[in-house]
Amino acid sequence: MLSQKLSNRKLLVDVLAVMFGIGSWIGINGVFIEIPLLVQLAPEGWSLPAYIVMVVQIANLGPILYTLFTKYSSWSRDDYIIYTLLGVAATSVFILAFTYKSTSIISGTKHSTVLLSFMFLIAIVGCTSSVLFMPYMRNFREIYLISYLVGESLSGFLPSILALIQGVGGNAQCRNVTKPGQPQRFEEYYPDPRFSLETFFIILGTLLWMSFLSFIGLNKFQIALNERVKPAGCTETLPTDINAPPSYKTSTEWRMSKQMYLYLLSIMGIICFLGHTALASIQSYSCLPYGNIAYHLTVTLASMAQPLSMCVGFIRTSPVSVRVVSLLTVFVIIISSIILYLAVQSPNPPLQDSWLGPFIIVILWVITYSLIGFLKMSITTLFRPDPGRGLYYTGVATQVGSLAGAITSFALVNYTEIFKSYSPCTILNQT
Repeated sequence: MLSQKLSNRKLLVDVLAVMFGIGSWIGINGVFIEIPLLVQLAPEGWSLPAYIVMVVQIANLGPILYTLFTKYSSWSRDDYIIYTLLGVAATSVFILAFTYKSTSIISGTKHSTVLLSFMFLIAIVGCTSSVLFMPYMRNFREIYLISYLVGESLSGFLPSILALIQGVGGNAQCRNVTKPGQPQRFEEYYPDPRFSLETFFIILGTLLWMSFLSFIGLNKFQIALNERVKPAGCTETLPTDINAPPSYKTSTEWRMSKQMYLYLLSIMGIICFLGHTALASIQSYSCLPYGNIAYHLTVTLASMAQPLSMCVGFIRTSPVSVRVVSLLTVFVIIISSIILYLAVQSPNPPLQDSWLGPFIIVILWVITYSLIGFLKMSITTLFRPDPGRGLYYTGVATQVGSLAGAITSFALVNYTEIFKSYSPCTILNQT
């Protein structure tokens, strides 16, 4: 079976598709994974994730402008637009490596303007990829869509591996900074990681340039051009082995009721509401009370979980049923509610002083992100055979859900007192 699968695909094209997918969200994911370190430096503190999430959603101007450009311009070309986006993202990450500490005063408050500004440019790539990169893969045989989706998830996995190697130096320590003649005062001290944020961002930028070069390969290498879907009227050259797995065959007979079409798009919106923005915005409040190490492990392991769940697409030969998608969505909502409850309980969540608390919070996040990744892959593959614009509307649902989650979470984090920060030195300073 394995040899049959390998004979029906070109591994080099798989690699190029995976590397192309990596470039979609690696910039955004890379910055998010470094938030455990950035919150120690940024003036926004624990609310930094909510600011970043909001900036990412403002970057939805990218897909809006792309849609208008392709609709009203007669000379737009998707490959040129993708070249530009990947080039801008790679350059922005390299510049960010040396400028992320810069701040400025806005309305009397210090903000990480450079970090947030470059994050906006990087986020345009991720946001636009949902309606551009993924639909672009329809130019190739459908077996390479899974390769792209695995690459898209690796955009979180690879920075996670890098972040695990980097570490966060350990949990915060309280140091006595009392000055003569003043009341006793303690401040948080975070041990240094194994290598700096600058090094992390440089490696991230290098991966983006590799994605850029891989996209060139998809458009220029003859082996990749041979794997493209042939236009109507041309002789089809795809494998015709009747024993080939169903996932390697193409079919023009695609049927889905309007109700089911809208239902699946709604589920995609819900899981992106949770996975892309709402949960990400409150992650610091649900994890940091259990320690900086728990937060670090949550961010990195949860990001690694998504691509591993996507790999199921290489094993399954048929799409997941709508019933399974529905049941898993309910499960995601239940676990997300538990995470929300723990975030609301900050700065004193249950089991805070027990090893069980950090263990549970990490497991909850890993399970949630695994299921979200699997659901995204399942819904996308259900729409892949659509001869219309199924993949485009899947991307639209992704962004609509993400935007709604960003607005909701930003308002709750910054304009209410539902979520409260935790400091390990608070009790010492009160004594």
